Amino acid sequence: MNLKNLLYMQAELIHLEAELRQMELDEKISADPNKPVHPISVYDLREVTCTGKTTQWAKYQEVQGKLQAYNGAVIQYFALRKVAKPATNSVECLQEWLDRPEGGDFFLKGREADTWETVNDLIALDRRRPSNDALTNLINEKLVPWYHRRWAQRSKVKYYVFGCLSHIN
Repeated sequence: MNLKNLLYMQAELIHLEAELRQMELDEKISADPNKPVHPISVYDLREVTCTGKTTQWAKYQEVQGKLQAYNGAVIQYFALRKVAKPATNSVECLQEWLDRPEGGDFFLKGREADTWETVNDLIALDRRRPSNDALTNLINEKLVPWYHRRWAQRSKVKYYVFGCLSHIN
């Protein structure tokens, strides 16, 4: 959605820029001998706007506001891209919890129910930091989720491994 928002903002800026350029062109080719010198004098442009004879300065201010909002959205987009993605096993654990009657019990309905299905759109607000130890990472990211999927779900006694519900016979 952030990218779509940026594209819409870009399209709006393109149209505003075209309108401003057309205003400048119309003024430049005008046959009026008393035409203002706006393209080369911002002071004159602002003064004429105060007397109500032109909307060119108002258009520029509109572009300026939209451009500021667009630049803010671009910075925000790139800041969000730096936020860590959740670990795959954490997402799987959340999805499993949402589906269980003793967990989330399908409390989300309609379109909201698919919120955690598209993993590539998610960010982690508090992601477990990966360890510098390769063995610990292997155990946490691969072995525990594999064990959980393979055997622990089938057992009758419930316990938690790294926040995920598991079972023991």
